[in-house]
Amino acid sequence: MSIRHKLPHAALLGAAFAFATGAQANSFTVLHDFAGPPDDGSYPYNNVSFDAAGNLFGAANLGGSANSGVIFEIPASGTEAVLHSFDGGSGGSDPNGGVTIDPSGDLYGTTTFGGSGDCRNGCGVLYELATGGTYSVLRTFNPGKDGQWPVGTLLRDKKGNLFGVATGGGPNSAGTLYEYSAKGKFAVLHAFAGSDGVEPQGNLTEDKAGNLYGVTYSGGADQYGTVFELTLKGSLRTLYSFTGGADGGYPTGGVVRDKAGNLYGATNLAGNGSTPYGTVYKLAPGGTLTTLYAFTGSTDGGYPSGNVVPSRGQIYGTTTAGGTNEYGVVYEVDPASETETVLHSFADTDGASPQAGLTREHGDLYGTASGGGTDNYGVVFRLKTK
Repeated sequence: MSIRHKLPHAALLGAAFAFATGAQANSFTVLHDFAGPPDDGSYPYNNVSFDAAGNLFGAANLGGSANSGVIFEIPASGTEAVLHSFDGGSGGSDPNGGVTIDPSGDLYGTTTFGGSGDCRNGCGVLYELATGGTYSVLRTFNPGKDGQWPVGTLLRDKKGNLFGVATGGGPNSAGTLYEYSAKGKFAVLHAFAGSDGVEPQGNLTEDKAGNLYGVTYSGGADQYGTVFELTLKGSLRTLYSFTGGADGGYPTGGVVRDKAGNLYGATNLAGNGSTPYGTVYKLAPGGTLTTLYAFTGSTDGGYPSGNVVPSRGQIYGTTTAGGTNEYGVVYEVDPASETETVLHSFADTDGASPQAGLTREHGDLYGTASGGGTDNYGVVFRLKTK
């Protein structure tokens, strides 16, 4: 089973579709250019998080002393520092998700591989990095029971419980949705079985009642993935099954929810007819899905992979390919007009192929690009918007 879904190598189509390219933003800044192992991280596939003081935290999938990934910090007024290097063994390897910060400043996350015991095929761990620098493995995933290959940034509720997804394993070998309680108890809340989805991906979101929402990459009625709800009582409901047509297919970045209960996300592939380069969608509470934009794979971008960010009535995200230089873009979609504006086209020197979505902080957009930069190890960037 693939954890990082490789992009098709088909040639990108010319632009025969209507979209707004917009003027390239002059406010794009590379905050950190990764230098790779052994002293720095490399290939960040994950979104970033901020603490109350405005310090930025994240995880890079590789690099560090064991070339198994790092946790890093970029202080509000300082230079990037590696806080922890994963050991590639019992301490975990390849963090395929960002970090979650509690009110005390402790960091929580998962690694896709590594762990104690017989983890030759990959187990993954759930970890804590305390403010004092102490690293602890809270759970090594048991592939047959817990699931394996956890991904995404953990969701923390007001009680301090953590929620996440594992893309494989579990009782039905189709992935799981799990909870690690504030009291340190691990529980599988749902084991996917195929008809209700396979390989849950990305970040979870919750409503005020505590119901959880997310996506699966495949499975469902047409095998193109699903949007699901897990109620507070533990019942999973499929809200939508993608068909692989104009509605898109293979969602990866999870969903976000607005105050009206609408869910927003992106699909990695599929779309309208001959332009299977992914979509941005809105799912209304009644189950009606609207394709807000279908990428053409040209200068507008193609193959969105990470989460989307609704803000000020607009939807923001990244694509891994397309753009002026074919290294991906940062985009804005207007739900009202169903048009897209490219805010930034990556040029390789400033990053390439962003796999993660965006984080909004104080009105600006922050993210990572998994490649490009001076040494081609990826970058952390900021994009100021109006």
